[in-house]
Amino acid sequence: MNRIFYQFTFIFLSLLFICYGVFHPLFESAQSCTFDGNEMTIDYHIVVNMAQKDEEKVKEIIANTFQEIDRIYNKWNPNSEISRINRLEAYETISLSLQLEYFLRLTEKMVEQSEGRFDPTVEPLQKIWKDHLERGIIPSQERIDEILPAIGWKNIHFGKGKIFKDQSKTSLDFGGIAKGHCVDLIVEKIVAAGFNDVLVEWGGEIRVHGRQSVERPWSVMVSGLDEMDSRSVIAQMSLDNQSIATSGDYIQNWSIQQDGYEVVYFHIIDPRTAKPLESTSSSVASATVIAPTCLMADALAKAAIMHSSFSAAKEWVDEMNRRNPDIKFLLFSREEGSYSSF
Repeated sequence: MNRIFYQFTFIFLSLLFICYGVFHPLFESAQSCTFDGNEMTIDYHIVVNMAQKDEEKVKEIIANTFQEIDRIYNKWNPNSEISRINRLEAYETISLSLQLEYFLRLTEKMVEQSEGRFDPTVEPLQKIWKDHLERGIIPSQERIDEILPAIGWKNIHFGKGKIFKDQSKTSLDFGGIAKGHCVDLIVEKIVAAGFNDVLVEWGGEIRVHGRQSVERPWSVMVSGLDEMDSRSVIAQMSLDNQSIATSGDYIQNWSIQQDGYEVVYFHIIDPRTAKPLESTSSSVASATVIAPTCLMADALAKAAIMHSSFSAAKEWVDEMNRRNPDIKFLLFSREEGSYSSF
């Protein structure tokens, strides 16, 4: 549990300073209320423009949504719906909640939109690689080949309230997109309750609705890579009913000696190669995405960082922009030493 807590805390702190400034709006409405706390070892910060008499209503929405996330999507909860699915034998069919079926359809769209780069079925590979990398070694090809049939969204079948898997070893890890989905749900439920101006941040995932005040939209300041200093601001972005998420190679990585060379692997697994991504001078070191929802922003940030080179990522981002102009990317390469906005 301590290891999990450290991992989540480190991710939170890194992303906090990538999207620095959310916790310190320059101008807060006299009618704004803030809600701070910690759920599933991750801090959250929520601002709602509202009267104080309505605080209990919003607190209830927040608490109920976090309970829903833990009950359905949290792989660390052995009694969650996802954990039960991960334990299924091949072709064993169980009932699926309406909430999870809706979420799986959103996830499927992200798998397709990312052209397979984002795929939650990499969970078994994540376990193998993390176990080996923490011991300073890489797994054998035989060990990888053994698990490969279980990898791939094609192994998951759902619909009409039912779900089954083709492979017993197939398991799901929704990681960041479950956090993003939680942020989406909190915003949507608070807005549905009649409060239009909302900012929600949980573990670096951010979504806003409405405005910070009558005069000003919600704003996020983005700092430089690895910079834990609010003065190192490279961009200030105004969000208009949008979300922002970041993926980076600095969050969790391991240095391994291979054939006389040092290889730096980081925590994101590429389902197409069955390997963790390598941090190099020419790779994408950081990808920040602005999108309509947090779930979408997080999935596409992971997809952007998965390209073998910065130039390849640029080509993919250009294509994404042509298909969906509502999505914006901010990419960083150590080789170029600068951010590129698309």
